[in-house]
Amino acid sequence: MPTVNESESVRVARAFRLGMNAQDEAVMTELGTRWLGVERALDANIAALANEMVLKGQTGEVTEAMVRRAERYQILQAQLKAETAKYNNDANKIISAGQENALKLGIDSAQGTIYASYPSPLSASFNKINVKAVQAMIGKASDGSPLSTLLKNDFGEAADGLLQALVNGVAQGKGADAVARSMAEGMGMGLDRSLLIARTELNGSYRSAATEQYRESGVVSGFRRLVSRDEACLGCLILDGEFLESEDELDDHPNGRCVAVPILVGEAAPEWQLGKDWLSNQSEDKQIEVLGQTRWDMWKGGTPLESFAGKSHSDEWGDAPRIVPIKDLSE
Repeated sequence: MPTVNESESVRVARAFRLGMNAQDEAVMTELGTRWLGVERALDANIAALANEMVLKGQTGEVTEAMVRRAERYQILQAQLKAETAKYNNDANKIISAGQENALKLGIDSAQGTIYASYPSPLSASFNKINVKAVQAMIGKASDGSPLSTLLKNDFGEAADGLLQALVNGVAQGKGADAVARSMAEGMGMGLDRSLLIARTELNGSYRSAATEQYRESGVVSGFRRLVSRDEACLGCLILDGEFLESEDELDDHPNGRCVAVPILVGEAAPEWQLGKDWLSNQSEDKQIEVLGQTRWDMWKGGTPLESFAGKSHSDEWGDAPRIVPIKDLSE
């Protein structure tokens, strides 16, 4: 397959994307540190409840209903609710600050890629925006709702994970210490949810700020989807290079890290080796790792790679890249 020379604007976009990756990882680390405070606050009651239920398990089955009726569980649940409320208040501030940084970097990345798209930097002239133009996004989720509304369900995820881990641990005959560790890990579902929200909203802010700069620049006619090949899902990998009009939104799924590379009026569209071509050039082992054995067999049997990717739609969240389920491919 012929080699495609990567446009300078693409190299610039990839460099900014790495900077954004570092920013969102810093937010993930801060959220993880705050969650440790929740776990430490609950350690004693988790250990006490684990010990109580392990003892009960020695004389009969321990069910979720039994645990829910236990006074120690009710005390723990009330404490968990209070601690997750404090955590979510902190998380809201951390994510909002992260959004502001992402908006700034998104604007910088768009301006940098526009400059890189010109034949000569001296000829670059366009309207520039600043973070004030997109500041209304700070503290809000992708659907326009407050982040606090989205985060409040962390308690339910944490409580469900803790309870299920407790019942399963007792049923498996684990000791009290092991059950307590499982409960803490199960409770981490609340953290997992907040990390998913954080990464999704930070990267959404980054994309939105960049595309708003493109629209307001006066020199951009549209843009192309650019994925990070080594970390992209199969759906995004195959959609790499997708063309969009300047008024369109660059859709992505939760945790998505796709970015937009601009197409300047009167200039050629940026080029690079697309994800599907990159995949075609990989070793058989790597291809199977990305595609899975069944899809790899289908591909080698004549099914085009494009058949494996599509878009899902939500009235609330809009469109998002998706991997087409195997059952839908065989119909």
